[in-house]
Parts: sequence; structure tokens; C-alpha cells
Amino acid sequence: MTFRFRLLIAFAIATVVPLAMLGVGVRRQLTARLVAQHQQRVEGMARVAAQDVDRESASIASRLSTLASALRTDDRFRLAAVRGDVGERAYLLDWAEQAMRTTGLDMLQLQDSAGRIVSSGHFRNEFDRLEPELPRALGVAKGAVLTRARAPEGPFLALVRADAVRVADRRFDLVGGVRVDSAFLRRFAREEGLTVAIVIPSERSESRNDTVARVDSVADNVVAELPIPYLDDSLTTARVVISYDIPELALLRRDVDQWFVAALVVVVAAGLTLAVWLSRRLSEPLATLTHAASTIDLEGPELTVAASRHDEIGTLARRLGSMSTRLRASATRLRQAERRATVGDMARQVNHDIKNGLIPIRNVLRHLVQVQEQQPQDLAAVFAERRSTLESSVGYLDTLARNYARLTPSVERRAVDVNAVATEVATSTAVAGTVKVKTRLAEPSPRALGDPVVVRRIVDNIVRNAVESLDARGGDVTITTSRTQNGSVRIVIADTGRGMSQEELAHAFDDFFTTKPDGTGLGLSVVRRLTTDLNGSVRVESAPGEGTAFTIELPSCTPS
Repeated sequence: MTFRFRLLIAFAIATVVPLAMLGVGVRRQLTARLVAQHQQRVEGMARVAAQDVDRESASIASRLSTLASALRTDDRFRLAAVRGDVGERAYLLDWAEQAMRTTGLDMLQLQDSAGRIVSSGHFRNEFDRLEPELPRALGVAKGAVLTRARAPEGPFLALVRADAVRVADRRFDLVGGVRVDSAFLRRFAREEGLTVAIVIPSERSESRNDTVARVDSVADNVVAELPIPYLDDSLTTARVVISYDIPELALLRRDVDQWFVAALVVVVAAGLTLAVWLSRRLSEPLATLTHAASTIDLEGPELTVAASRHDEIGTLARRLGSMSTRLRASATRLRQAERRATVGDMARQVNHDIKNGLIPIRNVLRHLVQVQEQQPQDLAAVFAERRSTLESSVGYLDTLARNYARLTPSVERRAVDVNAVATEVATSTAVAGTVKVKTRLAEPSPRALGDPVVVRRIVDNIVRNAVESLDARGGDVTITTSRTQNGSVRIVIADTGRGMSQEELAHAFDDFFTTKPDGTGLGLSVVRRLTTDLNGSVRVESAPGEGTAFTIELPSCTPS
């Protein structure tokens, strides 16, 4: 993701989020204030609706009381209901229907004390049907109750009450009510915009006037609720929901939304324009600086950066120019230091190799001096015996001198008799005392592909390190030659010295790492470099108190 694209996203977020929060907050506050203004009036209308329900309930109770009074003096009813006169049965069956029409009720039932229907206003065949739940629930509620009433055209919601009458020492219950439909609810909506609905808890459905919306969809309107008992399988509570649709609220929201969208478009366009301009002002100089930084060449011409600006980018450009100057100066000093280090490294390596070449000569001279002092008659014989060692060491030093004269000695590739090299190193390294240098040579002699001087330097360095690792109690150094299964030539140099710890083993081939007070730390690092030059490998195995074994593998001159 580029810097310009990130800047565009940041500007978009910085402009859209605050504006969206402002729009949502203003819309919510206006809605809350407008709703609060109408809430009190709606609650007052709810109280009026509650009074209307009470008046309707009282009207139903009054009509039922009138019917009860009429039944006490109705002889035909007494004959049919109390005495069981068959001739008056038709009058009894039709009584509820006639009374319902006379009183203006939409539902009427007459039941005896056992809950059997004596007369029904809608169905004559309901005679003697047992249905005691409705009178009992009305007795518990002690007021009007909503329930589902049966009619030939289908069930309907009714607001019912109950009354009781005694005729000839027999109790009869009157249950009557009015239909709760759109016409009934419309009487409660005295203002335009006011809607009334009845919510039945078990069915989540409403009986409502023609203009009312469902209760679930008027959450944004001003709402008041009036509880009313409802009888289905058990007595529960329904709700008369009175809501007031605020037309100006919808208009206000529409206006706020339109202005918000317009402001959002303007702010986003302006923000993106500003972001594009600003990102271009920033990214182009940064791209120039990036290109300039990528072209820095410590060996090339001086870096030129336009630093005429007086802002942070100009400061960065000037800092980049000064950094380039310092880097060039530091590079010059570093090259000089590297040259001095190279010369010092070469000097230490020459010193190390010459010391290794002089050690056999010094040993021979000491041996000759010792023979001259103790056995002068044997001096000529011993000199003849050790003459080959002197000539070999002088030839080795002469070859080293010629190689170092070329400063970068080349590696000569030819067949090398590793047995001869091992024998020569063992002879030249032999010292008087308890240290013994042994050889175990393979037959026929393996021939490695390499430089004889380099192979001699490799073996000589390792053997002399092994000899120096043996303490005064002495020990053995064994040079073993062999041919591996893959055809390469292997030289193993093992000693019985003190061995190396894990830390020493980890740094064995590092430059200038040594555990000897007067050591240079170049022997094993030179061994690794020379072995690599011959396309060979070297590894070491050691443990404290168990000695050390170096294994050198060189490419073979002849196939296996």
C-alpha cells in the first residue's frame, strides 16, 4: 500500500466518520425532542382511552343488569328454564338472540349454575353445552375481559362482562359483550395520526382500525399502552396500544438525510481533492529523495540533492547530502584500515609459516650441538642422517618465499603423495623426549590432487599444534592416510593430548583464536582456507581429556 493511498484513506476516514457521527447525532436528538413533545399528549389520550373502555364496560354491565331484572319477572322463562315446560322450550332457545338484538350486544350467553348454556345468542344448538370457564374468569377479573366469541361467520374478538340472576331459587349467569373491531377502535382515535391496536399475547395479532400500522412497525412513533385482561385457555393480559404517527418527524428525517448526503458528498470530494494535492506535494519530493538515495555510489561522483525547500523535506534532503559526504569519508577510512589489516594479516601469516619452517632446522641444529658435546665422533654420521631434514626445510622455506613474492600465490594442481608428505612432516617434527609422532600409511600410497607445498602446510600446522598440546608427560601424535569409499584421500591426525572443550571446539577455526600465550591464532584458520582452496574439507573431533582428531579429505588424483 503506497503512502498516497494511505493518505487518501486517512482523509476519507477523518472526514466521513465525524460527519456521520454529527448527522446521526442530530437526527437522533431531533427525533428525541419531537417525540418528547408528543409523549405527554399521547399518555393523556391513553388515559382517555382507559376511561372509554371503562364506560364501555359499564354500558355492557348496565345492559346485562337490565336483562337480569327482566328475567326475574319473565314467566315464560320461568316455565321453560325452571319448570322445564316443553312448550316454552323454543322461547328459551331464542331468548338470548332476541335479548342481544334488543340491547345492542354482539354476544350473549345464558348459563345455569353448573355452567351449561341455556340460551345462546348465535347458536340455538349450543343448548346444554358445558362451558363454565368464561363466567368464572369474569368473576375473577371483576370487570370487562377480552375473549374470542363464536359466530356463524367465524370467531371474533369481544369485550365481555358477566352478571347473575336468581329465578325461583336457581342461579343463572349472563355473559354478554360487544364486538371489538375497527369501528370499535376508531372511537378511541379522536385525532388525526392517532392509531389504536389490540395486541393479543398468544397470537401477536391485532384488531385495529383501517389506518393503524402493525405495532411492530411503529417503533419510531409515540406509543402508550393500556393493559386489559384476556381469556383464552387461561386468563392473561392483552394490550391496547395507542400510537401517534408524527408526520413532521418523517419530513424532518428526510430533510436531515438529504442535507447529510449533500454535505457528505461535498466534504468527501473536498477531502479527496485536498488529499490528492497534499499527497502529490509529499510523494514527489520523497520519490526524488528515494531515487537520489538509491544512486549513492561511494566510488562515483558526489551526490547532488536539491535542498532549496525550507520545510521538513528540505531538511531531509540536506541531511541526506551530508550523510552521503560522511559515508564517502568513512568508506575512504575503511579502505585504508582494510589495507592496513590485510598487510598485518599477511605479516602474521608469513611469520607463522616461517616459524613453522624454522622449527625443524632449529631441532636439527640442537641435535647436532648435543651430539658434538656428548659424542663428537658421531657428528658426521648424525649430520648425514639429518641432512635431508635440513634440505627439506630449506626447500620449504624457499618455496614459501617465492609464493609470498607473488603476493597472491597460485595453487598448483598436480599429484601429491600424501604418504611422503606425512613421513616428511613426522620426521621434521620429531623432538627428543616423551612425545612421539607416528605414521600409519595406506598401501599403495594415495595420491591427492593439489599443491605439495599447500598439503605440507596443512599437515605441518595440525601436527605442530598437536605436539604443542601434549604436556610434559608426553604422548603420541599419529598421522593416518587412507582412501575413502567415495575415492577421496583422507588424512587423520590424532593426538592423546588434553582435548578441547565445546567452546574451544566451536571457535577452533576462527581467525586469531588461540589458547596458547604466545600463539597467533592463525594455524587452524590457515588450514581451513588452504583445504578449501584445494576443494577439500576439514573437520575436528575432540573432548576434554580424550585428545583431538583432525580429518582432512582431499580430492583424489586417480579414480578409486
